[in-house]
Amino acid sequence: MTRFSGQVGIVTGAGSGLGEFIAGRLAAEGAHVVVADVDGEAAERVAAVVGGTPSVTDVTIADEVVEMVATARAAATAHGPLRSLVLSAAVETRAGVADCTDDDWQRVIDVNLKGPFLCMKHAVPAMIDASGGSIVALGSTLGQITQPQYAAYCASKFGLNNLCKQVAIEHAKDGIRVNVVAPSATTTGLFMKLTEQAPDPEAIRTMVAGNTPMQRLASPEEVAEAVLFLLSDAASYTSGAVLPVDGGLAARRT
Repeated sequence: MTRFSGQVGIVTGAGSGLGEFIAGRLAAEGAHVVVADVDGEAAERVAAVVGGTPSVTDVTIADEVVEMVATARAAATAHGPLRSLVLSAAVETRAGVADCTDDDWQRVIDVNLKGPFLCMKHAVPAMIDASGGSIVALGSTLGQITQPQYAAYCASKFGLNNLCKQVAIEHAKDGIRVNVVAPSATTTGLFMKLTEQAPDPEAIRTMVAGNTPMQRLASPEEVAEAVLFLLSDAASYTSGAVLPVDGGLAARRT
């Protein structure tokens, strides 16, 4: 399939987890991918695999985000306009309101909310110059429901949903669509990293899967397919939406 041939796409947090998987799928369907990650070695490794361009980017630092978009603009000369932006960079901490430190709160809000703000702030003008594009943010089921011990993460993902709706409304006239894919726990990415810190990671994963109506975790393929659908012309009249990819979890609790 070549849904994204002749286009440049940016994927943040693309050095590992869901971001890496999405970058690979986007490249497989024809896009030239700017592989952005705070880990330079990881960005270079993934870019080499997918045939893209690495960008060492801390999404919380405006100057680095500006440079990331400049990299995409430069790639457009050879590969086509910047049409896609996937906001996958994220961090998580496990703490309730009373126990969450100021530093952990700020780190989660900065990466998960300020980061997408800066990326959209600087990528949207490039997309306007290219006569439009599509942005997909990786949200979470915890941006729709609450979960004890995830105060900062829930707040950041709730905020991300409304930020994306705001950008969708403001730039609909520019041909830019903005949507959120909201997965629950998956077999790669933040959930797997967090559970690795538990005394019995598999027990935690089995418990979480069992609490999901479909009785399993999401696969990276399922999340990536939802992202690519929203990036593609098949979703040309969809903007400002939050698409759950959570096995029915949010539906059961809202």
